Amino acid sequence: MEPETFSEILLLGNVEAASRAREEVRKWLGEGHPAYENARLAVSELVTNAVRHARHGVSGQAGAGDDDPLILRLLSYGGLLRVEVVDAGLSVEEPRLRTDPVSLLMENGRGLAIVGMLSGGNWGCRSHGRQPGRTVWCELPSDPLPDENLSELSDPSVPAASSAPDDLLPGPPASA
Repeated sequence: MEPETFSEILLLGNVEAASRAREEVRKWLGEGHPAYENARLAVSELVTNAVRHARHGVSGQAGAGDDDPLILRLLSYGGLLRVEVVDAGLSVEEPRLRTDPVSLLMENGRGLAIVGMLSGGNWGCRSHGRQPGRTVWCELPSDPLPDENLSELSDPSVPAASSAPDDLLPGPPASA
């Protein structure tokens, strides 16, 4: 099955990035798409995380990366929507899902928990090897389950192995 790329856009890693990303999802999917709200929320969380935590790329300085680019990509295949956010960050840390109960009460730090819940735990991160940056992705059902079935989904705290064909994974080949 060939994946369909809805679109891809380059965003500046600044405070307007999440808002612009949500608007792009509206244009790409349309508000009537069954996964529109989930895709919009997942995109918002992943882009916000990239802006906050991967701002050490092109500019080379923490906190100075307001011009560091992000790539937002939305693909569709096999009943799934795959959201990918590519950043130019130099951080060696993998994105972390906060699982401590206190974090649920905090204003910040819940983004990946939200993405995990929306994707049924089907999210992850891929380093670009020797090149700077990484891709954080999630896969959402194209036709999501009703809210009452969310509790039956798999544990969102564990990133799943990608079910995407290898040619969907961005960045250089693993052998590069």
